[in-house]
Amino acid sequence: MKYVFLFFLVTLRPFLSFFSFFSFVSLSPSHTTHINAMGNHVSVKRKRIRKGSVSVKSGSQTPRSTPPTMGSSSTSNSIHATGTHSLGGDTEFDQARYDADQIQELHYLFKHIFQRNLIAPAEHLLRKNGAQCLDIGCGPTATWLIDMAAEFPQATFTGIDIVDIGPMADSLTTPTSPSLLPRHIPTNCHFKKVNVLQNIDLPCGTFDHIYQRFMFNVYQMDESIQPKFLELAGLLKPGGYIELIEPDMVPKRAGPKYSLLVNALCAMLKPRNKQLFHGPVIKQSLIDAGLVDVQADYTSIPICWGGYVGKMLYETIVCVLGKLGEALWPLLELEGDYDEQVFIDFMDSAMDECVDYKTYVNFHWAYGKRPLKDESINKES
Repeated sequence: MKYVFLFFLVTLRPFLSFFSFFSFVSLSPSHTTHINAMGNHVSVKRKRIRKGSVSVKSGSQTPRSTPPTMGSSSTSNSIHATGTHSLGGDTEFDQARYDADQIQELHYLFKHIFQRNLIAPAEHLLRKNGAQCLDIGCGPTATWLIDMAAEFPQATFTGIDIVDIGPMADSLTTPTSPSLLPRHIPTNCHFKKVNVLQNIDLPCGTFDHIYQRFMFNVYQMDESIQPKFLELAGLLKPGGYIELIEPDMVPKRAGPKYSLLVNALCAMLKPRNKQLFHGPVIKQSLIDAGLVDVQADYTSIPICWGGYVGKMLYETIVCVLGKLGEALWPLLELEGDYDEQVFIDFMDSAMDECVDYKTYVNFHWAYGKRPLKDESINKES
């Protein structure tokens, strides 16, 4: 189950290097302007997937897109928003370096797409002296949190995650990746090791803004979900915002082979969660928690087409699915025992389908505000 979290870090890991090539429009103040995240270039079919490689060649119903983090650590397996699992390399150091780089890149991709670190209209709150912001599942490198702390120096930022948080470069003698170099941590940045599925031991009514993303393999859509979101709402000050970002686990316009891969991934997840906590349900989760002025929308990202965005998403998917091949094999319509090359060929064909079918995936965002006068939202103990 720990690998399934990576699926929609399937949907956006290695993106930073090319973010300056993207062509997006800035968000309007209402945060409802639709942007074109499909890119201005059309990819040609990729090079054949080589064993251990994710190299590619650059290359209807119109998806829509709209407006909205994470960087160095050990290879600990986070159940939160980082996915610090090994994705290749011969040594633990290689694996850790890859994860740190991709987590950093994910943050900057989102920041560029949405032209900001926030979707919720909370900037005015965070510019006040004494403002407080909480990042749930901040990851071992807390890139979003550190970026925000530098942008809003008068506010205090708290990051929580189940993994240890902080730079890993201290334990490495020859770091070769920028993500592993020692970084300045702003003095207004604080971290706490917390299992979010348990009680979050923080004072009620503390935070002006709570940020959370990619928790679809953490929460379970059962009787525990509403009490958890009531707890999160109770951590807000009256007038404070919760902001969520989650992928839709069902890709759009997928071909038969790529659909089979996705269905296999969902089958791995569903024994734990009969209903998925993913993009399409986040708006209702905020409404059920008693928040008001709830706004929601999504942005569409191409898979293996549409220029650099699609290329990088393709690279991510190949990395993740390649690592999951043996676990996915029994769920696919493939004969015999697991054969890595056969699985690679199957992935290659599935990615060709994504180009032909113009497959894409939607990332949903939602935010809501705690009422200014509210006695109904209380933190669950």
